[in-house]
Amino acid sequence: MKYCNLLKRTEKCGNSPFLFLGAIILFLNLLNCGVEIKAVGPSGAACTKIGGIPGPEDLAIDWEEKVLYVSSHERRTKNQTGKIFTIDLKNPSAPTELSVKYPSEFRPHGISLLKTKDTYRLYVISHPKLYEIHTIEIFERKGKEWSHVGTLTDPLITSPNDLSVVSENEIFLSNDHGTGGIPRYLWDDLFGFKRAEISYYDGKNWSSLGNPLSLGNGILYAKDSQGNEFLYRSGYSDKSVFQFAIHREQGKPVLGEPKKILLNYGPDNLALDSKGRIFAVSHGSTYQFLRHVKNHDFHSPTLVFQISHDGNFQEVFANSGDLISGGSTAIPFEGRLYIAQIFNPYILNCEYSNSD
Repeated sequence: MKYCNLLKRTEKCGNSPFLFLGAIILFLNLLNCGVEIKAVGPSGAACTKIGGIPGPEDLAIDWEEKVLYVSSHERRTKNQTGKIFTIDLKNPSAPTELSVKYPSEFRPHGISLLKTKDTYRLYVISHPKLYEIHTIEIFERKGKEWSHVGTLTDPLITSPNDLSVVSENEIFLSNDHGTGGIPRYLWDDLFGFKRAEISYYDGKNWSSLGNPLSLGNGILYAKDSQGNEFLYRSGYSDKSVFQFAIHREQGKPVLGEPKKILLNYGPDNLALDSKGRIFAVSHGSTYQFLRHVKNHDFHSPTLVFQISHDGNFQEVFANSGDLISGGSTAIPFEGRLYIAQIFNPYILNCEYSNSD
């Protein structure tokens, strides 16, 4: 979600954005300010906090090494840059900052881990200049040493929110807005114009896979047990996750007609569990989320859904915001459920039975 910075930027952009934002908030207020979320899943003593991580918006997991990588950025502080943290899941109480030289004006967002026999890389979306310059920063581990090894950028990366890296020669990227500045973003959000497309990188060039949405969000490449390829994408304004069957023509992906999985809440990031199921975190109320953007004392409901490849889903966690507000990513691992969030400086670590 990008509203965190949209709200900050409108303070400096004259009266027009104020009018747009006021209209948006009023409209959302009338729609869902009174949303009540019934608690589901672990709570109370079943959950602890892994603190010391400002704005832990996205997660990537190394299942074999039992390490969680965290994209961290304090979004409420003007001109703040960010970092990457690691969490040893064998002892998840103490996060550690990744020892690497970050590129200039590093403001991390979506993150994806690529692990093969010969390659160990983190691909991280960054916003060096908010709403104007966007990059994908590539960090590589050789032995135990990390280094920054490359930067990807292209006009088709219009407003990147999340990415899913399949190989060095295949990246799927979800934009949350099309081209344009703050007024155009707010205009699109207010009227639900669908201009946020999927971008694709083949190792040399970027292209568009189309399928524009209003407020595109998380994206995830996955295979089912038969080896069929799928692409999943969160549509925040649609309150749905879209499933695309992938067909190949001369090795290039062609997306089939989207299957809409209606969650009734705006989904954020997507992640796979060890069994290949999709975990989608959703925001219970846009109005409450916007209030939370400006003030951590205002709670914003967080929900987590488990989605199967056949489109069936179940709610596995829901909280009104007192445990965690503005949740963004969830990954289950060895009897625990790790839930990240956009603003407040901790990851929620809850007891969780990841059974069928």
